[in-house]
Amino acid sequence: MNTAVKSQTSSWHDYIQPAYDDNGKPNFLNSHGEVLEGIYTDMPNEVYHALDAHSSTGIKTFAKGRHHYYRQYLSNICRLRTKQQEFTFDAGTYGHMLVLEPHNFHGNYMRNPVPEDFPDIELIDSIPQLKDALASRGLPVSGAKAVLIERLYESDPTLPIFEKLRENMICEFLDQRYKNYLRTDVELDDMAKFYGIDVSLNREAKINAILEISPTQPIWEKLIATHVIDHIVWDDAFRVQKSTRAHPKADWLLSDGYPELSIIARCPKTGLLLKIRFDWLRNDAIAVDLKTTLSTNPTKFGYQVRDLRYDLQQVFYCYVANLAGVPVNVFAFVATEYKDADNCETFELSQRKVEESKEDLFQYLEEFNEALTTGNWYGHDKSRSTWVIDV
Repeated sequence: MNTAVKSQTSSWHDYIQPAYDDNGKPNFLNSHGEVLEGIYTDMPNEVYHALDAHSSTGIKTFAKGRHHYYRQYLSNICRLRTKQQEFTFDAGTYGHMLVLEPHNFHGNYMRNPVPEDFPDIELIDSIPQLKDALASRGLPVSGAKAVLIERLYESDPTLPIFEKLRENMICEFLDQRYKNYLRTDVELDDMAKFYGIDVSLNREAKINAILEISPTQPIWEKLIATHVIDHIVWDDAFRVQKSTRAHPKADWLLSDGYPELSIIARCPKTGLLLKIRFDWLRNDAIAVDLKTTLSTNPTKFGYQVRDLRYDLQQVFYCYVANLAGVPVNVFAFVATEYKDADNCETFELSQRKVEESKEDLFQYLEEFNEALTTGNWYGHDKSRSTWVIDV
């Protein structure tokens, strides 16, 4: 680890350090850019996932079959989500943030306004309403809804046109966070010219071309996708927070500790550099994993543990934490459902299952190391023989 040699009287808390120093230099990298073992707070999620170390997700993928790991991590086949989808998260993601790091949620996101949010205003929203308002002013009533809105707005900007009210609210929110962002076609064209992009492209293609060159460029559509949350998703996320905090044991588990704590350690058996990121690690070294799930029914959640290999995740996390000197021996799952009902339950794996999963983990680590060394990513049978099946 990139810390002082541990003394017998020191606590694991003494070796926790921020991911970045006061000058913004990463504490988790050495002067050659190599990943350093350690325990880190406040490491951005995207930075953690980019670390050159192996995670429980990779080991769980390998457990499905070597060919699965190869496809996802080593092949050049890309079946990732589109850029628009990358900016869109679900209620589970935002619910996690509200429970674990509410300070990173509030002020960074807004609920997308809907007409029901204006009960005291007689809004102009539907196409018939827009056409009636235009006709009463002697204006043309032909065209798509967006055209009707712009035509009516130009005639009287004070009218309660819902889309314009919504747009103004979003602008006010974004203006507090960004000094400049590209919104109008003229602004996009100017930026396209600056980057040598064909200005005759349609708006979407132009935006994609700009983002390919400058991924951090603030653009209206991108900012809406990253900061403005669908009202249903927003409400779901807050119910996740409410249900989780309403459960006494869950609320206790998710207190007195560290959110999103990242740990990097090297496996002495294989030499592999491993990484974990606890949803929550209490000061008493109890680890907590928050899961948003379709059902908190114990039987159904048990199936989910089996199918998604949460057991393998647990023993992997405990192993890496122990390597780093963190004495995690209690691991709890906090499961919260929100789609068909609002409820939270807490779960722990039986000792029998934990011991069984430990055996699996060490076997997978050895096989995984062998596959990385030999480059042999065969399917379900190393000998590549013919399977004889009796259906």
